[in-house]
Formats: sequence, C-alpha cells, structure tokens
Amino acid sequence: MTLQLPKEMVIVRLPTLVIWAEGDAALPPALLDGLDAFVPDMRLVRVPGATHWIVHERPALVAGEIEGFLAR
Repeated sequence: MTLQLPKEMVIVRLPTLVIWAEGDAALPPALLDGLDAFVPDMRLVRVPGATHWIVHERPALVAGEIEGFLAR
C-alpha cells in the first residue's frame, strides 16, 4: 500500500531558501527537479564545488544568504 496525499496538503506556503551544494554526493542536484512545484515561493542558491559539508566549507556564503533572505 502506498500513501498518497493530495498535492495541496504538501505545498510549502512560506518563503523558503534552499542553498544547494552541487558537489554533494549524498544529495545530488537531481533531487531539486520538481521542487518548485511544491515550494512556489522558493529562492534557490546553487553552490558549485561545495559538498555535503557546505556549512563548514563556505560558512560566510551560507550565513550571507540566510541573512539576506531574512532581511527581505
């Protein structure tokens, strides 16, 4: 048995920031495909060369993106 929910029950209705490390082996960029259909007010920041440990590799970038997003 597969659980299926109506699309309107899984839509994120808040402004959302997604910072995506494009070199993440655990979470490949293909996981972003179709995300915008469920998160209509999404800001996507792709970070080339960053890995799963983006917070440690690029802390200033991550902090700056969050700060800018919260300031809007």
